[in-house]
Amino acid sequence: MSKEEFAEHLSYLRLSLAEAAVLLGSSERSVRRWTEESVPGPVAAAVRAWRELESRRLPWKPDTISVLERDQDQLDRIRAHDEALAQVIREVEARGGPAEPWAVDLERGRATFSHAEVGFHRLANGGFNVSTYRRFDRAPSDADRLEIADAAYCIAQAFSRAAASAEALRALARYTREHGHLFVREGPAMLSPSDAEQRCQAIKKQAGAIDTLAVEVESGRASYAQFEEILRELHRLGFFPETSLVSAVARNMLAAPALRSPPP
Repeated sequence: MSKEEFAEHLSYLRLSLAEAAVLLGSSERSVRRWTEESVPGPVAAAVRAWRELESRRLPWKPDTISVLERDQDQLDRIRAHDEALAQVIREVEARGGPAEPWAVDLERGRATFSHAEVGFHRLANGGFNVSTYRRFDRAPSDADRLEIADAAYCIAQAFSRAAASAEALRALARYTREHGHLFVREGPAMLSPSDAEQRCQAIKKQAGAIDTLAVEVESGRASYAQFEEILRELHRLGFFPETSLVSAVARNMLAAPALRSPPP
C-alpha cells in the first residue's frame, strides 16, 4: 500500500492520526510516518479490511470501552476479527456468492439452510461473531468450511441490510421532526393555533416511532408492515414525507439483500 493510498483510506474511514494509532496499536508518530513513507503489510491489511466493512455498513470499530481503556488485547482481537470477516466476504464473492441462500434470524442469532444451522452473537461494537455450527443430518466435518463461510456471508448481508434500513428510517424521522409543521390543512376552516400545535406534536410523535422502529430493525424485530402503519398515521395527520425518503426505506427493507460495495 502506498502512502497516498494509506492517507486516502484514513480519510475515507474518518480516522485522525491519533485514532488510527490507537486502533492499530501503534504510536501517532508511526502513523504519521506511514503517510510519508511505505506502509507495513499488517497495517495495510487492517486498513483495507476496515474500508471493506465500512463500505458495506458493517461495524468494524472497537467498542468505546475498549478504546477508552486502551485494552490492547481486545483491540487486537477485534482487528483480527475484522480482517477475517473481510477475507470471508472476498472469498465468497470471488466464487460468485454463496452456493445457497441461508435464512438469517437477527433476533435469535442464527442462520439456517436445509439441515444446517450456524449460530452467531452480537459484539459490543454492533457487529457479529459466528459461534456455533450444527448439522441435523450428520456430524460436522472439515468439508463444511465453505458452507460456514456462505452462512457468515449471508449473516453479514443481513447486518448490512439492517444498517441501511435503520439509516433510511432515521433520515425520514429527522425530516418528519424538522418539517412536522408543514401538514396539509383540509377544508375551509382554519385550525386554531392550539389545534395546529397539537397536530404538529402528533406528527413529531410519529417521528419518534420511526426512530424506535430503526432500533428494532437493527435487532431484527421489525417488519415493513410496522412502517406502513406509521406512514398511514402520518397521512391521516395530513403529513406526506418526501417520496425519496419513503422510497429509500422501502428499497432497503423490502429489496433482496445485497452486500456489494456501493459505487465510489
